[in-house]
Amino acid sequence: MSKLSLRELAALSLIGALLVVSKQLMAFLPNIEPVTMLLMCTTLVYGLKALYPCCIFVLLQGLLYGLGMWFISYLYIWPMLVLAVYLLRRNTSWIIWTVVGAMYGLCFGALCAIPYFFIGGWQMAFAYWIAGIPYDLLHLVGNALMCGIFLKPLTGLLRKLAAGKYPPAT
Repeated sequence: MSKLSLRELAALSLIGALLVVSKQLMAFLPNIEPVTMLLMCTTLVYGLKALYPCCIFVLLQGLLYGLGMWFISYLYIWPMLVLAVYLLRRNTSWIIWTVVGAMYGLCFGALCAIPYFFIGGWQMAFAYWIAGIPYDLLHLVGNALMCGIFLKPLTGLLRKLAAGKYPPAT
């Protein structure tokens, strides 16, 4: 990663705060959140620098909710999304990006079960994952809708903002 400019530092910090606020605003819906879609947009525009707002999000979530077992999962799950999108960044199909977001939502519970494997064995991890499948299905649908509707326009807007081309000069 190259050095951050002041403009990038400000933008990425604001995106980190936006991730937290947007998740909090939608907290009344189980496993429906814009964080996946926003991190995907940020990664498509800023590349691996999207790890900065990702880390801001994870740390602020830990401060808001306490450092339970879920926090261990967040330490790798969200950066994994950034890395996956970064590796696939040359893809130009918004349908594929919608599928990536949806599949991430579906796999979220299985990824969260990994720490339980180490504390209780495969039975505990498997039980944790199976119990959460209804929420993973909601996560899949929510991510598919958010990515399908908002990913393309928000990525375009973020590209313009990152390039300093928005708002247009009057």
